[in-house]
Amino acid sequence: MKAAYIPVGATGHVLASLPMVGALVQKGVSIIYFAPERYRALVEGTGAAFSPIPAVAAKDDSVSGGEDFLAGLPLVFLREAEGVIGSVLPALEAFRPDLIIADELALAGRLAASHLGLPLCMIFTSYAPSERFSICRFWPEYPDTHPARAKAKALAKAFTKAYGVPMLTLTEMFEGAGDFNISTLTREFQPAGESFGENFFFAGAQIAPRAGSAAWTPPEDGKPLVYSSLGSLFNNWPEFYEALFPIVREMDIHVVCALGRALTPDRLGDIPPNVTLLPFAPQLDILPHTDCFITHAGTGSAMEALYFGAPSICLPQMEEQQLTAERMMTVGIACASVHRSAFTGEWLRQALLTALYDRPFRARAKEASRRTRAVSSCRRAADAIVDFMNRWNKKQG
Repeated sequence: MKAAYIPVGATGHVLASLPMVGALVQKGVSIIYFAPERYRALVEGTGAAFSPIPAVAAKDDSVSGGEDFLAGLPLVFLREAEGVIGSVLPALEAFRPDLIIADELALAGRLAASHLGLPLCMIFTSYAPSERFSICRFWPEYPDTHPARAKAKALAKAFTKAYGVPMLTLTEMFEGAGDFNISTLTREFQPAGESFGENFFFAGAQIAPRAGSAAWTPPEDGKPLVYSSLGSLFNNWPEFYEALFPIVREMDIHVVCALGRALTPDRLGDIPPNVTLLPFAPQLDILPHTDCFITHAGTGSAMEALYFGAPSICLPQMEEQQLTAERMMTVGIACASVHRSAFTGEWLRQALLTALYDRPFRARAKEASRRTRAVSSCRRAADAIVDFMNRWNKKQG
């Protein structure tokens, strides 16, 4: 069996896919994986063949932040597909896969599957749509005359004409599904999880060693460890560290902070001696030793916190992260959540004390981890994909 994997070119989406890809390779599936060059080592570490594609970003005055962010979001993903499909199709025609596996928002995967007449397995690294749940169903409505929406509609029409794919309207893009579908959430964590049918498989947290990750050794003195990571998009927030440092300076704990690309230590003033700052942190190595995880509440980080039982504090900064923070509170892995706009140092102090020392909460977090581990497996995800292809081939005669 031969398969092609097409992710969205964002770190969280790529990382969530790699354990599943590695498990497929171990089952004897030959895989070509399309991604920007910066992910080469990670992809090749799974045993998949790496095929580079451009790193595409929407550079357009009609795609902006603030209130217009949702208006421009469809164009962002359509532009990414436009930028990579020209690299993907020639490689696919040479490789001749039996199956296209693609991130839900990697629209190039849908174009390729339609153009080549191949089955499509769609991967949901965030929330999947059903009749009872949708991320986009209640978004603000924008007229077709809005600059970003007008450009998106024109590009979607061109895709339909060129590749035979259904018109990629807002609903089709964000509520579409493949011939088979894998979610990297647990059914418990997915809102209305019980409403999904047999064409959705909930594989849970995807955990496997990552090639090329930086070495990290946990402290040996037994003191509690606090780990903070605010994600890859909105981490330029020095005010957070201005609040964190005075609190943890007086505590007998260790603190590790993943800063990201935007911030450097010289911008953060007097750094407490019990704080370690890293540009990037090997999260899968740190979380098993973490007594409190301060997170932006991305779905990937949420599932990793659940898998390792890391008691969490949530600082969501966008709508989807707010939903994830609520889900983390509901299942018991998080004890507190506040939007960045309402964050204060006193709130953080109280949240830290609860996460580190509240025994009933920590027991709930441990139980949430047990439930997550019981249903999470990259091998089960790989098995589900191979079983789907066996059924598909049998149906095709």
